[in-house]
Amino acid sequence: MHEDDFEVQFCDLCGTSVPLSDLESGAAMRHHGKTIGACCLGVLREGDSPLAIKGNAAVAGGGADGKASTPAAAGGGSRARSEGAMLLPVAIALLAGMAGTAIYLDLKIQGVADRQKSDYESVTAGLATSRKTLDAIDQSMDGGARKSDVDDVRERVLALDNAVKAQQEQNRQKAETLRVALDGMQKNIRRLDAAQIDYRPLFDDLRQQMQRTNRAIADLQTGAIAPVGVGGDEPGEPAVGDVPADAVAKVDPGVPEDLAAQIKRLADGDAAVRFEAVDHLLVSKNVAVLPYLLPMAQDTDGFVRRLVVEGLRDFRHADSVEALLAALSDEDPTVAETAWSSLKRLTGQKISFDATAPSKDARLRAQQRWRDWWEKNKTTFGT
Repeated sequence: MHEDDFEVQFCDLCGTSVPLSDLESGAAMRHHGKTIGACCLGVLREGDSPLAIKGNAAVAGGGADGKASTPAAAGGGSRARSEGAMLLPVAIALLAGMAGTAIYLDLKIQGVADRQKSDYESVTAGLATSRKTLDAIDQSMDGGARKSDVDDVRERVLALDNAVKAQQEQNRQKAETLRVALDGMQKNIRRLDAAQIDYRPLFDDLRQQMQRTNRAIADLQTGAIAPVGVGGDEPGEPAVGDVPADAVAKVDPGVPEDLAAQIKRLADGDAAVRFEAVDHLLVSKNVAVLPYLLPMAQDTDGFVRRLVVEGLRDFRHADSVEALLAALSDEDPTVAETAWSSLKRLTGQKISFDATAPSKDARLRAQQRWRDWWEKNKTTFGT
């Protein structure tokens, strides 16, 4: 803050107040930044030092006791004025130096004050900004999750993750169990499929057999032919192509009892009984029953013959191949076709054969191809 900002200033020489009007009228002046009032300006213009004039005035007025000065004292005053005139330039230089120093110090103080004010304003602005930032952070913290909340959420997430992993492991074990069960089911299906017998052709044969039976009944009514399936002149004699009664009577003791009972049924005069007995023996897959099954491939009933040639595919034996080769020439195309299918499965060969070929020579040539192959391979078959 500068002194000329006020209505009244002070003389820098004697300290007397200097009205602003004196500066405007010229009664006082400013010199090198210092104010010189009317009290000192006139003395300076006259060449005297204001300080010396004040000292002389004090001497002329009397001593300390108030008495008038002596001539010697007056003479001393003249000398004092002479010395004061000599000291005037020195006093002015000192005053100027003091004024310069004062002005320098004032400027330094003003600069320090300005810097302090600027620093204060900067600090105040920074504090205000920091306060706003802290308020915003505080508000965010009020609306956000605290560390305890975050820790609780983290524990819940970990627990949930562990539960998910445990459930995944349980699901994996269940899936593995189901896979094993499915593999077992597939194996059972393949085994059942391998053992499955397609009875549709057999029913076709049965229907044809019924038709032949009906024709035979009609012929019996007219007395043209004898009944089909009826034995010879002696009662109990088996029909042509059936297992002889003496053969079934001599069942190998090594054959299980239940299978032996079925073997004895092969000589029954009822084709349905023989069919049921053949079916039981085939399902057993016991090679001990093979000698009793092979003659049934020439049974008088086509339904029984077809069942036998279809079941022989599960008995890997040279006698089975021989019986199937003979069945290729069966008069019933269905039996011949079934025998060819069993041969392919039993031997792994894919030699062509057409049981329904109109040319008998073509069927014979196909049979011969099979027999030629068999002659070359029967010694190593089954090894």
